[in-house]
Amino acid sequence: MKMKLAFGLVCCLGVSGAIAAPLKFEQQELPPDRTSMEYGTQISAFSEKVLGHKWVSDKGVGFVFYEKENLKRKDPYAERWIKDAYFFKVDKYMYRTKIKEYDNGLFARQSARVGFIEFTDTGDQNLQFRLVDSNTLEWVAYDNTATTQDQLILKRVEEFPEGPKTQGKRLESAEESGLIY
Repeated sequence: MKMKLAFGLVCCLGVSGAIAAPLKFEQQELPPDRTSMEYGTQISAFSEKVLGHKWVSDKGVGFVFYEKENLKRKDPYAERWIKDAYFFKVDKYMYRTKIKEYDNGLFARQSARVGFIEFTDTGDQNLQFRLVDSNTLEWVAYDNTATTQDQLILKRVEEFPEGPKTQGKRLESAEESGLIY
């Protein structure tokens, strides 16, 4: 009996660890008024690979990136971080349905999470992305995200999927399975 209980406990701990595994990452101290220009090479390399393409996770969450013109670039009264910013429009999808438009213009800058680019506005909009390779993006909810629950691995696709993938054949109804006569 003790052996079964111990085995059950070990299985539960193993499954819960797989559901929310810790992420290993580094953070760096950065000034809050940093600009896009300081990380411009990495942002340009990122934008060359992602702009206009569709990126989707196995959970059906997807993103599309568009470049947006910086209307404040020549404004003599604008703050430096706005003048030097690279702006993007980002659309978030769930399967083929657009669920969020970041159309006010998110500006890109170096993230406190090493290797990531932060897309943010002056408010609470904040997205963290890292280009893994030319067909893979990693997204985390916050720069200090520590579990895989708040992480998505996105793949480049031609079209967003229509809906969740079903495994195997269709489930039988209660009547078809013989439970209801």
